[in-house]
Amino acid sequence: MNAKKYSERVLVTVFTISMLLFGSNAWADPNKDFNTWQNTLAPLYLWGVSMSGTSTFGTATLPLEIEFKDAVSDLEAIFTFHYEGAKGNWGVIADYSFLNLTPTMQVPGSPVEINVDMKNTIAEVAGLYRFGADNPWQLLGGVRSYVLDLSLSGIPSPPAPVTQIAVKETINDLFVGGRYVTDINDKWSFLGRADIGAGDSDLVWNLVLAFNYRFSNLLSGFVGWRVLDYDVDTGSGADTFKYDMNHTGPLFALAFHW
Repeated sequence: MNAKKYSERVLVTVFTISMLLFGSNAWADPNKDFNTWQNTLAPLYLWGVSMSGTSTFGTATLPLEIEFKDAVSDLEAIFTFHYEGAKGNWGVIADYSFLNLTPTMQVPGSPVEINVDMKNTIAEVAGLYRFGADNPWQLLGGVRSYVLDLSLSGIPSPPAPVTQIAVKETINDLFVGGRYVTDINDKWSFLGRADIGAGDSDLVWNLVLAFNYRFSNLLSGFVGWRVLDYDVDTGSGADTFKYDMNHTGPLFALAFHW
């Protein structure tokens, strides 16, 4: 393990443990009793994700760089939602994100562009434990599934051993983490979340920082930033799959409460 990856893992581990030791629910209706069901749905939220990293399929290793501005112009399809429900100390979180992007990718040191067709699905379900109505800290743990359906064509050969690549990989991981939420005033609140996990991946970590503005008991909007980082290394020889990818970008959403 190189020094950069080691330092990243130490930083994420320390931050996550801090979160675990020490999320009130930013999405809950403030006029509802703690022991009454509180539900929140954010349909079609936007994560303006940029992706940066490398992918290895068999003997072929390629960089994958997609900027948010490119993702907007190359977007073919999107479907997202975020749901939270809680009653008393216990709750559940469900999140789903599907993106279909068709960008072109520059071959390093060459004018050649590779055609990319990427379908990316991220789904998670987590249990939530709230320490109390007036306690801002929460614990969470669950499972996250990441499906990568990637097709590359127009690869120059030589020097590459193939002219096209098609791969579909599903990465399932368990994760644990925590949230912290604090009211800034009667309209604004702040939410921080950190979690870390492993399974099919060697390491996956996730950070979310968001500000939530309450328009009414029914409606709120939030803006923030999310980072999701994967380190995957499986198989050998022709079956090798490595995926060292950082996803980062702003979050925007409207959330409904009942």
